[in-house]
Amino acid sequence: MNSGSPDKRPRALLTIASAYCLVLVYFAFPVSVALANTTLALAVLLAGVRMSDAQARADLVRTLRNPVVWPAMGLVLVMVVATLWSPADWSEYQDYLRKYFKLVLLPIFLFLLADAEMRKRCWQAFAVAMLFTLASTWLNVWFDLPWSSTQNQGFGVDHTVFKDHISQGIMMAFFTCATLFWATKSASAVGRVLWTGVAVLAAASVLFLSVGRTGYLSLVLSVLVFAVVALACRPRLLGAVLGAGLLGLALAFALSSQFQQRTLQAWEEARSSSPSNVTSVGARVQVWHFAVQQIRERPLLGAGTGSYPVLATAHFENPAMCATICPHPHNQFLFFLFELGLLGLLVFAWFLWAIVRQAFRHPPAHRALMLSFVAVMLVSNMTHSSFWLSTESHFFILFTALLMASALRPVDQGKVAAG
Repeated sequence: MNSGSPDKRPRALLTIASAYCLVLVYFAFPVSVALANTTLALAVLLAGVRMSDAQARADLVRTLRNPVVWPAMGLVLVMVVATLWSPADWSEYQDYLRKYFKLVLLPIFLFLLADAEMRKRCWQAFAVAMLFTLASTWLNVWFDLPWSSTQNQGFGVDHTVFKDHISQGIMMAFFTCATLFWATKSASAVGRVLWTGVAVLAAASVLFLSVGRTGYLSLVLSVLVFAVVALACRPRLLGAVLGAGLLGLALAFALSSQFQQRTLQAWEEARSSSPSNVTSVGARVQVWHFAVQQIRERPLLGAGTGSYPVLATAHFENPAMCATICPHPHNQFLFFLFELGLLGLLVFAWFLWAIVRQAFRHPPAHRALMLSFVAVMLVSNMTHSSFWLSTESHFFILFTALLMASALRPVDQGKVAAG
């Protein structure tokens, strides 16, 4: 970068430093929350220092025109106002607002991602982290890796490397779609084959080497959405791809003991749900029963920010059940409806719609990638409180920024990395 005159040199260095700190965040959050938080704080701090420059301030203000910013800010505003009628105390408000604070930072992320080259670097950083995770997951079948969170070899067991099986599953599902996107954009046959091979390995790692049912659902729905959208204008090829995909899914179900067992187990847990029987799906069923009762009493504005754990702790008498579902309801849509009412749920739907609407302004492959991301977001937030949890909120908010950063700029169809 040409810094021009000497007095512009510090400004140029700040620009580079803040941008590359954010690049490091995209590498860090799939593997380490601590590193991600540190680099994220540094990126935001450096961006703040850049605000002494009038042009930087103008660029930041320009990000407010991005269609995803106002629903994000609106959601935070509803959370703040909803503290007025919540039974939670101030310490619980602070904890909640801290968890959702990255929504407030969305304009800063968009500001730092204004440059197409920086967006490309962020995609590359995420790809490196996920390739390392993918390689480690497969190596974990035969070798005891010291950095892996699971220390068990062989097939038929969980091989989650970083975080937990839910967060790794949803990120690997989206990474599968990203590699399919890169395969379609590759200029060489070798590149297309390599990225398609990585996509197959990533999908297989979710179905064969993970116990995360959220990952299974995210993978199936996101790949289906990607295929339908990317190949909508080629019906014969789409039919062949869907047929091959259905055959592959059936084969995976037949061969993967985990995929088969965990899927059938979910049905049995839902069927046998009771307040005294603590299971993953059964606990979610109990949450629904409890939440529906509470929502009927306060449908429009909800019970208030931070109210769910207070009311859930008072309701669930079984300590084991409460330990599972009292912190959060394992469903972000239900979470917002419970605490923020129909108003909060509609604002969250507005946030999702902003991404969907923007997707249709891009070419088919880019559109397919964005909508596959929304598919993962829908599945994850229907089965988990993803915006409330650290790793998953990092993933969804940072990738919302990365995918939406080109919203006010010409679509760069020639880039391998999505803008």
